[in-house]
Amino acid sequence: MDNRIQLRQQKKPRHRGLKIFGIIAGVLVLLIIACVFFFPQINNTIRNVTGSDTPADAAVKSRLVSEITAQKTGNATTDAALQRAADTLKETKMSTIMKAAQDQDQAAVLLQKTTSANQAQAKLAAALLFREKSITPLRQAIASGDYYRAYQDVKSLQQQGDTSTLQNLLTGQ
Repeated sequence: MDNRIQLRQQKKPRHRGLKIFGIIAGVLVLLIIACVFFFPQINNTIRNVTGSDTPADAAVKSRLVSEITAQKTGNATTDAALQRAADTLKETKMSTIMKAAQDQDQAAVLLQKTTSANQAQAKLAAALLFREKSITPLRQAIASGDYYRAYQDVKSLQQQGDTSTLQNLLTGQ
């Protein structure tokens, strides 16, 4: 009997620190997974609350600007138009772009404001953008602020060769 008491008193030390660390690590993993799945909603909420672009918006716009400037050819006219597009993108709030992707009239207003197009040309371009079925998923992804889905849609359009058709539509060729 005396032996049993001694054995009980000599129990292995509990690893409470390891259990607490495991619980904290599990909660962090769940939070990271939730952020990945709910990132567009979280980003949109932050944008709506602050009224300005979020860091994710700035990163996306920066990437787009670098893609636009990479298209420069050395032709002064083309390069000036590309630079104007890049500058316009930098200055335009992402919330304005998202609204334009949702509504054809707002898209026309944005096109008129940011390009040298007159009202009729802007309305025609917006109508073409909203009528073209191949870019509807991209436009909807932009409207919802889902940058990852928009990126996938752009890659899909590039693989299908639909971007040249879109460029021709927008340039009137």
